[in-house]
Amino acid sequence: MKILIVTAFYAPFIHPRAHRWTALAEYWAREGHEVQVLTARVRGKGQWEVQQGVQVHRTGFDSLKEVYYYYFGSRRARGRVGVLPSRPGRAARVAAWVYSVCWKKVFFPDDACVWYFPARRKLLTLLSQQQPDLLITVSLPFTSHWVGLAAKRRFPTLRWLADIGDPFSFRIPPPNNLFLYDSRNKRLELEVLLLADAVSVTTEATRQNYAQQFGNQLVGKMQVIPPLYQPAATEAPKTTFSKQDGLIRIGYFGALYRPTRTPEAFLNLLRQLPDEWQQRLDIHFYGEIFPDIHDAFALFPGIQLHGLQSREQARAAMADMDILLNIGNATDFQLPSKAVDYLAAGKPVLHLSYTSSDPFADFFDGYELIFNIPVENNRVQPDAVARMLEWLEKPKKLPGKEELALRMAPYGVERVADSYLLSA
Repeated sequence: MKILIVTAFYAPFIHPRAHRWTALAEYWAREGHEVQVLTARVRGKGQWEVQQGVQVHRTGFDSLKEVYYYYFGSRRARGRVGVLPSRPGRAARVAAWVYSVCWKKVFFPDDACVWYFPARRKLLTLLSQQQPDLLITVSLPFTSHWVGLAAKRRFPTLRWLADIGDPFSFRIPPPNNLFLYDSRNKRLELEVLLLADAVSVTTEATRQNYAQQFGNQLVGKMQVIPPLYQPAATEAPKTTFSKQDGLIRIGYFGALYRPTRTPEAFLNLLRQLPDEWQQRLDIHFYGEIFPDIHDAFALFPGIQLHGLQSREQARAAMADMDILLNIGNATDFQLPSKAVDYLAAGKPVLHLSYTSSDPFADFFDGYELIFNIPVENNRVQPDAVARMLEWLEKPKKLPGKEELALRMAPYGVERVADSYLLSA
């Protein structure tokens, strides 16, 4: 097949959609398909290259901040490996204020709208020249689907699959400026859902939410395709952690951003611990922490913030942890992609659950090494803290390689890639 993928995020970006679709594109290329990717420009990469057998076309920028990073660079650019979380300086705070009160009030449908016209222009050219068998558009951001919609209008017989990482018009937090755009957001998303030949989501709960928002007639074309696990291509590097008797090393891996996923409930939990336990826990956070959340960690100097690291480095650190921490989403339909990485690690998992119907807890159903802690009003009740301490003390039998391999089978790149082609 000739497959053309439109995604704002692609390698070398550190982003869940970039990881997923880089792995899928390269797998299809190895299988003999002709794969092309249309993505945004990034500093250090040309406008066209062949990357692991995939033809990558880079045009435009997925946000205004990426325009700045491309032309001026930044040692503290967000979304880059090795940039440690820190309190933003005065210039960054001013820029954030301008973004919030000016740009965020008018952009549509999201801040990747600056990518729409260059991506649309390039996509229409590629479609005319290459005539692919299948077009796949990927969100986040939703602008990718907007670009795909323009292509479907121009080429109505084109086979189009819209892959939805997160919903758009009813997402949390909601799209910007609902006063201006609420009805327009819904109309645009509905048009994408109606014109796309196939739609994929990552959880059944997401599909049911779409049914509630837009009607059951759309559910038939929606396929649930689970998260993807891609084993590291190279051997994981060694970490510098040193084991100390009596310490329990806890690691969190993933982004923190308001209001979907915030650390306050976990930090409140730490405040309730006896002094002895506060000395026993060695806590590490890996991943992007948005600037407005950084101050929440100010009173916890013992927590080490590592920022974004390569997948290999993050997995090496994950392997060295005694406990993997997950801070749940505020929504009841989103499943973070790191769920498969946590499962593959075969480690005990401490999960803070914010909803009664929790996709992360459902994903680990039957996994004996998960301990779920309910969060109410951003707090953990004392009895739950006591039960957690008992669980931490208990000896735990880790799963063997065969058990893990069986559990991971549905999430391998071959199974997920085949699911996409069958659904399309």
